[in-house]
Amino acid sequence: MRKKFDFVKPKIEKTVEKDPESIFRELQIQDIKGLWSQQADILRSYYLDFKDKSDVAIELPTGTGKTLIGLLIAEYRRRCHKDRVLYLCPTKQLAKQVHLKAKEYGIPVSLLIGPQNSYREDAYGNYVTGKSIGITTYSAIFNTNPYKMNDANTILFDDAHAAENYISSLWTVEIKRNENQKVFESIIELFREDISDYNYVKLMSQDNEGYKSMYDLIPYPKYLDKLPSLIELLEANISECGNAKYPWSKINEHLEVCQLFFSWGEINIRPLIPPTQTHPAFNDAKQRIYMSATLGEGGELERILGVRKINKIPVPKGWEKYSNGRRLILFPNRIFDRNDSLKVAFGAIRNQDRALILCPDNRTASLFISEFKNEMPDYKVLDSSSIEDSLDSFSTQEKVILVLTNRYDGIDLSGDICRLQIIFGIPEATNLQEGFLWNRLNANSVLGELVKTRITQALGRCTRSNDDFANVIMLDPNLLKFCLKKENLVGFHPEIQAEIEFGLSNSEKIESVDEMVNFMNDFIIDQDYFSSINDAIIEIREDFEKKPKSEVLKLTLSVENEIDFTYSLWKRELKRSLEKVKIILENLSGGKELDGYRAWWNYIAGNTAYLAKSYIQIDENLDKSYYSSALRISSGITWMADLINSVPVEKDIPRIDPYLATQIDKIDEVLNELGLVGLKFEKNMKELLDLINDDDAKKFEEGLKRLGRLLGFEAILPPGDTAPDGVWNIRDKFFGFEAKTGEDSNDPLYSEACRQADGHKKWIKENLTLPEGAMVEISVISHKSTIRKDALPQSRELFHIETSDIRKLAVKTISSLRSIRSVLVKDQEPNLFHKELISDTLTAEKLTLQHIEELFKRTRLDELEPH
Repeated sequence: MRKKFDFVKPKIEKTVEKDPESIFRELQIQDIKGLWSQQADILRSYYLDFKDKSDVAIELPTGTGKTLIGLLIAEYRRRCHKDRVLYLCPTKQLAKQVHLKAKEYGIPVSLLIGPQNSYREDAYGNYVTGKSIGITTYSAIFNTNPYKMNDANTILFDDAHAAENYISSLWTVEIKRNENQKVFESIIELFREDISDYNYVKLMSQDNEGYKSMYDLIPYPKYLDKLPSLIELLEANISECGNAKYPWSKINEHLEVCQLFFSWGEINIRPLIPPTQTHPAFNDAKQRIYMSATLGEGGELERILGVRKINKIPVPKGWEKYSNGRRLILFPNRIFDRNDSLKVAFGAIRNQDRALILCPDNRTASLFISEFKNEMPDYKVLDSSSIEDSLDSFSTQEKVILVLTNRYDGIDLSGDICRLQIIFGIPEATNLQEGFLWNRLNANSVLGELVKTRITQALGRCTRSNDDFANVIMLDPNLLKFCLKKENLVGFHPEIQAEIEFGLSNSEKIESVDEMVNFMNDFIIDQDYFSSINDAIIEIREDFEKKPKSEVLKLTLSVENEIDFTYSLWKRELKRSLEKVKIILENLSGGKELDGYRAWWNYIAGNTAYLAKSYIQIDENLDKSYYSSALRISSGITWMADLINSVPVEKDIPRIDPYLATQIDKIDEVLNELGLVGLKFEKNMKELLDLINDDDAKKFEEGLKRLGRLLGFEAILPPGDTAPDGVWNIRDKFFGFEAKTGEDSNDPLYSEACRQADGHKKWIKENLTLPEGAMVEISVISHKSTIRKDALPQSRELFHIETSDIRKLAVKTISSLRSIRSVLVKDQEPNLFHKELISDTLTAEKLTLQHIEELFKRTRLDELEPH
């Protein structure tokens, strides 16, 4: 007789309310006798005050038991609220790590990584029915069809700031030049008349070297006018543009409220802030919990996540001045030039055999890898794909470096796995919008908070516990400048402030590359020496405390309205959008420190009013008023110099000289490279004077190139006998030189010199990429005052510059930059003020392009006395 199925009667579990600490005691985790005090404080604070809040953030320094806290809260939500709980990690490797930890703790979990249609049915079933916590990656819910992950009741974000790119990329159409050059160039051509000739030439060049600072956007009125053509172009080609088709499906019906940013390597079309609350997999959760080693100030987490208010659980008492591990942070650029600074990095890598390199973008990573391979070809270079599933490819090898791009959180390299990390490049821009705000608008107050957060996250990658230690090399002039400024330094955790202060003080005392490399090696291998350094840092740590800048409060006040504005604009509620943007500008008013960000929001307000005119009844001149305010705030910025020709403005708005604006940007870059403090500036100035005052051709020509850079030109010294002895270029103006400083002043200029100089005009036109209608002028530099009569026919349209005039120009330039630098050293204003100072100084000292051009073209070659 057939045996009937022996069915079971389902057990209806009664919900018993227990706080997370009680759950911990029930688990009786082996090897963990009790919670650390900071863990208990956080759990109590969460249970008593935050368990019913929709968005909660938890800040705990690295190595203080954040994972256990997260898992206990997750288990509490699963048991006591009957929630489906997702625990999100940045990578599969970290998801596996959390999964193993949870198993050790006796917490029921399901590892759900890889393609969603390949999840194990039992694991997924346990998650769906609430029998286990789902452990997965950010990409599981931040994709266009998270069909198996769209109904979580509670979501925990581990290393919350690492979610930034997963979130923003879901609403950002990226057209990469190296993936589809045809579509990239078609879009650039569509907006050809809306891009300056200066930038268009760069974009069409096949070489991106030197174009790091190229961040731009299409002025909104021009973008909107050509939007129908852009849509047709992308609809026809989007399937050939890699992953771009996914975000295209999210924003293609909202393109009017997006903007188009571009650089040499990519084009981004995106909204101002990701509208995450339109994404059900994120928005439908009852509670979202964000965990991070640092939450930052000023509302940047809210802007990243598209959430108007996040309730923050304060750092436990006693941890405001303490963090895990010890780092020796050094700044080679404090004393060395770029080449020697790289030698420091390479020497440290040789000593340690393994190193982590953190770069802000692919271009910066490529530059480092290129230099590294030339110097150390026997080392293996790994990237993020190498460690997606496991760290073994890095941790088990020697002579290997791991180069990660735009990844400052979500990787744990504790103990002997890695004792050296290099932060190569300031983490100012993880996308084109940030790059534009930082490099073109100097909206550094809001982005400075993000930079501090990313640096803090980066510093925790190789020091994961109390007894961990590592060398850190900060390798970038702008990174050095950021850390040198006291108003930035005080925003860091006191422990980091002390480590940075120790590193800055000692970096400037070091006299050679070998001495710096040995200093780092002794820190690692000599226990007594390490202890002395550790004691010194602990002693000065007590003198530091974290003090957010005053303008951060304004940014915090503004963020809720910024988020509200984003969603009302996304839904085309234009009247409400205009109300919100007015409040934002009121909250950001007062003081110069927020000028860049305020200019940005005036521009956004102008865009909103420009769009609204087509849909609702408003003041016809409202867009003009907002655009004009943006231009008034940000005079002297190159982007504004071009923007004024593309948006409606009031009649009294002064035109910005685009050449002067470009000079200012370039001089600001040079001053950053040379450092606002330390001996590097004066050392370089002495070298320049030595070179420019030498009649030896090679030395003088090198000095001429350096002088051009100091004055804000792109200056080159081309190789080859027939090439010019120097070319200075600014936007569409090119100055070529033939230097005859080594010849006797009593001899006349011969026809051969004139022929050489005349040939330089042809060389420049054939070998350099020139904007349409570019001006090319050629000058002969010499001590001479006469010219052979038979050389006069070849001298037409050429100019002559006395060598002494170039030398006087060098002295005046150095004096002016020294004066600018002395003010900037004492100043704590944002870069917008710096650029005004540079502008005023160049004008007063007659060093603008106009004055330099007058000097170069003052004497025609055929006006010299005939001989």
